[in-house]
Amino acid sequence: MKRGQVVAGVVAFVFVFGPAFGYVVGFRQPPVDNRAIAPAPAASAGWDALDAVGPWASDRLAGRSTAVRGKSWFDFHVLRELPASGKVVRGPNGYLFLGEDFTKACQQTPGFRQGLDGLAALAEVIERSGRKVVFTAGPNKSSVVQPPSVVPEGQCALDGIASQNATLDAYEHPAWLGLREKLTKSQTYWRTDSHWSGPGAAVFAQELAKKLNVTVPVRTTPDRVTKTADLNVLLGLTGTETPPSLQVSTGTTVTPQQGYDAFDPTKVLYGVERWKTTPATGLVAGKSVIIGDSFSYFALGNLRPLFADGTFLWTGHVSEAELIAAIKGADTVVLQIVQRSITPGHAFATKAFRDKVAAALR
Repeated sequence: MKRGQVVAGVVAFVFVFGPAFGYVVGFRQPPVDNRAIAPAPAASAGWDALDAVGPWASDRLAGRSTAVRGKSWFDFHVLRELPASGKVVRGPNGYLFLGEDFTKACQQTPGFRQGLDGLAALAEVIERSGRKVVFTAGPNKSSVVQPPSVVPEGQCALDGIASQNATLDAYEHPAWLGLREKLTKSQTYWRTDSHWSGPGAAVFAQELAKKLNVTVPVRTTPDRVTKTADLNVLLGLTGTETPPSLQVSTGTTVTPQQGYDAFDPTKVLYGVERWKTTPATGLVAGKSVIIGDSFSYFALGNLRPLFADGTFLWTGHVSEAELIAAIKGADTVVLQIVQRSITPGHAFATKAFRDKVAAALR
């Protein structure tokens, strides 16, 4: 028998029987593919239980998760292919983009200005109650970093991005904080994540400090953060990224309030964060609340030093009643929404929500 045939036979044997042997000796497969492992067939299902045997056995093959990750790596780095779902779009210079940026830019641009106006109306309701308020948008990565020339929805998406960018840059309202243009001057977004990086969060913090009249110096120092970013995760990849980063400081000490964790940029803690910053002189005084999404969460490390007594609520992970109560209990309110979510139908842009807030603040 030729040597090549022997090698091929060994490889085939290991490929076919290796996972089963791994299971026998105790190796167990963790969940993969962003879903739970298929359940065991139920004897009570009779002959129908046979349909469940394949998925159950496949999910428990030892080494399956490694194989899935290996295939993702090979597809991305060798074949330069992405999943056909369009969830992630490859751009130049190692940049990845969220496919939703492009589909929503095509579909939602006609109502974009109306959505911003709805947010402005909410800000006015809060301001009339005597509270200080700022509202802003976390710009889509595709609105700051040059997008690829071939994208989902094609020219419709590219035209939508250009239109939305012009609206963001020209929008005027006393409570509005425009950020997009200021974010285009350096690498302010991760290459493999849909969010801004430390420098982008620093831009947000510095501009917000000016808007809220923080009187102490807002300084930045170089920092390093390494993580497997969200667009890699969507692709089934485990590679990490360490972009240039910045940490904002106001010469103060930030302390989580009792029962809350210190902010960690590599972890995601949904819901509510509370902290105090000392000394408080020159910071945003009184009680402040930041109501936002993942863009605010990933900027918290740079935002917290601005506020003497701060609370963050992650929209979508707290109830409407909690949001309204937080606004009522605050002296200063910061509202942030990611650009691709700005529509007339967003809860914060609706008259129904404004009326509830107005009633609570009377």
